[in-house]
Amino acid sequence: MSDDFRQKFKTFSERMVGLAPRCSNEEATKMFLVLPFLQFLGYDTMNPDEVCPEHHADFSDKYKNRVDYAVLKDRHPVIAIECKALGAALKDDRGQLKSYFNAAQTVKMGVITDGLVYEFYADSDEPNIMDPTAFLSFDLREIAKGKIEDSIVDGLKSLQKSNFDPENIGAEAKRKLVFQNLVQQIEILAADPSEAFVRLLLQNIGLKHTRAKAMAEYTDLTKNAFGEFINLRILQRLDLPVKDKEAEKNITVPEISKLEPESKPVDVVAVSELEMYVYEYTKRRLSFLSDTDDLFNAIDEIEYKDYKGKFVVFYKKERAGRLFDFHEDKGSKYAFDFGEDFGGEVSGDDLAAIDAHLLSVFRARVEAMGVKGKKAKVEA
Repeated sequence: MSDDFRQKFKTFSERMVGLAPRCSNEEATKMFLVLPFLQFLGYDTMNPDEVCPEHHADFSDKYKNRVDYAVLKDRHPVIAIECKALGAALKDDRGQLKSYFNAAQTVKMGVITDGLVYEFYADSDEPNIMDPTAFLSFDLREIAKGKIEDSIVDGLKSLQKSNFDPENIGAEAKRKLVFQNLVQQIEILAADPSEAFVRLLLQNIGLKHTRAKAMAEYTDLTKNAFGEFINLRILQRLDLPVKDKEAEKNITVPEISKLEPESKPVDVVAVSELEMYVYEYTKRRLSFLSDTDDLFNAIDEIEYKDYKGKFVVFYKKERAGRLFDFHEDKGSKYAFDFGEDFGGEVSGDDLAAIDAHLLSVFRARVEAMGVKGKKAKVEA
């Protein structure tokens, strides 16, 4: 249903944008843009008991005001709509819209528009005192391009005649304003994570005692994790396979000369996109699973080598530090061999299934071979 409404809203917006050049004054804006919008929401613009033009919003007999349109419920105005000529600055008339809230006690929502740009206000803090910030706003020109956020779709659906509840709009507006502020805070944290936020995330993955000198690296990792999270959500929204995203990355493949020549060079083959994705996933996943600084620092020494029929990922040395062999074309999307001591063969369509095996073998290899600059522990 939401997708159906989204498409209808996009189609409507395209039509309004097409008509906009013919709206040269405020009256044309009202007739060709604003009234059709009210009709789109399900209101009967031909019924003056439902949509009333030039409705009074008077403080007294001396100070008389008129609102361009009022949407009525049980003959009482519940939505006040202030219209401006197409292209006019809306901020100059927000004060006028605010006065309608004060004058008409039954008004629960105010709208100001130039026919393409819409701003919606409520009285979420104090009755009949308009909030200073719009709880919903959009530009039909952007909607026509397909830039339709879920929050806009949900917000607009709640304003349809069949769904609009004047008594609940204040609480709904409050939730949307809080949501907007949360989104802004998340954007700030994604661009520049605070130390407190990074430490909180690290604690949630088991790293409870992090040295101050390691925080810069963890902060960069948090930024990258945010970026990865956003990229994955975009791909899901576009219904694209993850490997397409990996192909877009400029991944630098280690030179063959840097890998240990433990097998004949003739056996080495080109790395596939799926194999490279598994390699990058392994390092990325271990950065979250690692619960000590030694494990985290050891991730930089994970390498790979590709052969016909298998893709080997190892720590430091291919044979002594083998983490797993990965096989393509074995019936499942992912097929691993961790060796008998660490779970043997594991296959399926979900990479998360290898977490326990991956961490176990990685921990064992690091303990046996040590980290760069540190010797391995020797048992007495």
